[in-house]
Amino acid sequence: MKKVAFLLLALSCCAFLGSCGFKDIDKRFFVVAMGIDYTGKTETPYLVTLRLAIPATKIGEGLAESQVEQLEAPSIAEAVRNLKSHVDKELDFGQCRVFLFGQSLIKHSMEEPLSWLGRRRDIQLISYLATAEPSANKVLKANPTTERIAGNAFFLTFGKEGTISPYTVTEYLFDSFRRFKEKGLDPYLPTIRFDGNSYVVEHLALLNKTKQQLMLNRRETLLFNLSANAFAKSGIAVNYEGKRLVLYISKVSKQVRITKDNVPTVHLRLKIQGMVEQTAVTLMNRNIPQVEKLLENHFNANTERLLAKIRDAGVDPYGFGLHYLAQYFGDEQDWKHWREVYPQVKFDVTSRVVIDSTGLIR
Repeated sequence: MKKVAFLLLALSCCAFLGSCGFKDIDKRFFVVAMGIDYTGKTETPYLVTLRLAIPATKIGEGLAESQVEQLEAPSIAEAVRNLKSHVDKELDFGQCRVFLFGQSLIKHSMEEPLSWLGRRRDIQLISYLATAEPSANKVLKANPTTERIAGNAFFLTFGKEGTISPYTVTEYLFDSFRRFKEKGLDPYLPTIRFDGNSYVVEHLALLNKTKQQLMLNRRETLLFNLSANAFAKSGIAVNYEGKRLVLYISKVSKQVRITKDNVPTVHLRLKIQGMVEQTAVTLMNRNIPQVEKLLENHFNANTERLLAKIRDAGVDPYGFGLHYLAQYFGDEQDWKHWREVYPQVKFDVTSRVVIDSTGLIR
């Protein structure tokens, strides 16, 4: 009798349980990319753009089908909620791995977008972040001629599953969360634009804890990726005997040491190995040390200039401040001292270039 009563009680409780709210795949719109722009308007400061994938029976270049929805709103959350009334299916952010921020937004403030991204449970932490030029709305509306699946061009560019470029610095959402909050480490975002046929990523925006402070050009972006991330498959070009000589870099290793002086000096040591990819000058064994030295001096001088430029902008994407605290088990006093002296910090870059091969001459 007790078992029957318990069973009836359990069944009666089930009547009060709600459904899980699961919807079939044909009743969902998968968001493959999202863009956020700052309008500057008082009542509707945010323009949110969503690129929605449309399933297709055929896959091929130029056949990627997508739908773009946009809306201005007082907040990002309200814009997304309102956009649901513009489509006939549930918006699903589970497949969204690209978030673009317009130039106007990163120059204003990144606080609100990061707050929204951090609170949503369906946003992947391995999503790619980038700033769009001139705006996220215009970049998301563009259709690359070679795109086979909606949004796939973004994944191939930033995920290095397709092209691997020394000018492309990939930034993930989880790393940005860390960089926006960690002491002695500042965030950066790659800049993407559309040239009429495809996406181009070759510049890098450097930010403080709130907004953009500096934009690196193409040459500086390559140098940053090489010196900060030890990115191989890059190159160094110099003039040798009146001709252009290009070294292809196959391996990079780096070491950082910071002195604890009144004004610290950052010693950046790099070992660069590679092969001569192009030159019109015939290279013999006796010429190799001379070329290596020329490459070292060229790299050292350019890197020191870049470090000084970044320091003068008041940002630290290399994480020298964090390295300083970790190296000396720093407390709040050490952190305060570093912030005070960072504008005067000195840099000493020393590289060792090793030419493994002069290439194949047929």
